[in-house]
Amino acid sequence: MVSGNSHKWILHVLFWITIYFIYIAQRIFMVEEDGIAQSISPDLLLKLFVHLLAVGLTSYVICLKVLPLLLEKKNWLTGSLYLLVSVYLIGVINRIAVIYLLEPLLGIHKEKESLFEIATDIPVLIQHYIIGNIADALPFIIFYLILDRQMVLRKQVETEQQKKEAELIALKSQLNPHFLFNTLNNIYSLSLQQSPLAAVCIEKLSFILDYVLYRCTDKYVSLQKEIELIGNYMELGEIRYGNRLKPYFTHSTDNSYTIAPLLLLTIVENMLKHSAGGVNGQIHFLVDIKAANNRLELVAENSFDKSSPEGQGIGLTNLQKQLDLLYPGRYTFDMKADNGIFSTNLSIDLT
Repeated sequence: MVSGNSHKWILHVLFWITIYFIYIAQRIFMVEEDGIAQSISPDLLLKLFVHLLAVGLTSYVICLKVLPLLLEKKNWLTGSLYLLVSVYLIGVINRIAVIYLLEPLLGIHKEKESLFEIATDIPVLIQHYIIGNIADALPFIIFYLILDRQMVLRKQVETEQQKKEAELIALKSQLNPHFLFNTLNNIYSLSLQQSPLAAVCIEKLSFILDYVLYRCTDKYVSLQKEIELIGNYMELGEIRYGNRLKPYFTHSTDNSYTIAPLLLLTIVENMLKHSAGGVNGQIHFLVDIKAANNRLELVAENSFDKSSPEGQGIGLTNLQKQLDLLYPGRYTFDMKADNGIFSTNLSIDLT
C-alpha cells in the first residue's frame, strides 16, 4: 500500500518529469532567427536538466520556506528578505554550475570568472538566472498551493469526522447507562414486591440489551428494528406500572428505512421516566411514528408532574446534540409543556 507521503512525492516527481518534457517540446517547436528549427541534442538536454534543477530548488524554497512566512506567520519582512537572499544564492549556485560544470562537459573552454566575479555580477544574475528561475517556478508554486490546499481541506474533514465520532461515542456512553439504570430500577421494584413479572422483565431486558450493545453498533440501523425496540421497552413499562400505564403506540412505514440507533428510544425512555415515575393516577402516554416519502415524523405526548424541578432530564439534551451531529439541517425537534402534558415532535429527513 502506498502511504500518503509516498503518494505526494510520486506526484512531485511526475510533475517535474512533465515540466522537463514541456521544456523539450518548447525547443522542438522553437524556430531560430534564421528560420531553422532547433534540434534536440544531448547538450541541449543537459542544459535543460541543469536549468530544471535550479527551477526546482527555487520552487521548493519559495513553497516550503517563503510562503509559510508570508501567508501563515504574516512575517512580511522576514519572508521578503528570505526570498531575496534565497533567489540570489540559487542564482549564484546556478551560474557556478554552468561555468565550472556544464560548460566543461559541453566542451566549451573559455576563461572562467572567479567566484567573487560571479557573486558580484548582479545584472547577469538577475537577467539570466533569477528572473528565469522565478518565472519557471510559478507553475510548480501554483501546483503546490492547490495540492496543499486539498490536503488541508482533507485533514479538516477528517478531523471534523473524528470529532463527531468521538462526540457521538461520548453521547451514547451517557445514553446506554441511563437506559440501563432506569430499566434495572423497574425490575428492582418488582423484585421487592416478589412479583413473577420480574423474571419476564429480565427476559425482555436481555433482548433489549442485546440490541443496544451488539445490534446497533453501526452508524445507521433498520427503522423497523428501532420500532420493535420501542415496543419491547413499552411492554417493560406496562409491566412495571400496571393499569396506571396503558401506552398508545402506533407506527407505519412505506419503505425499509434506516436511522441512527437509539434516537427514538431516548424520547420514549424520557417519557416513561418523567410520566410514570412522577405522576399519580392514570398516565397519558402516546407515541405515533410515521415514515413516508423519506421522512420520519414522531409525535409523542406524556403526562408529567408540573411541580417537579427536574425538567425533562439529560436524555433529550443528548438527543439534541446527536441530531445536530447526524442530521445537520435535516431535522426539526420541538418540545412543549402545557397543562400537565409534555409534547415532543421530531421530524427527520431520511434521504
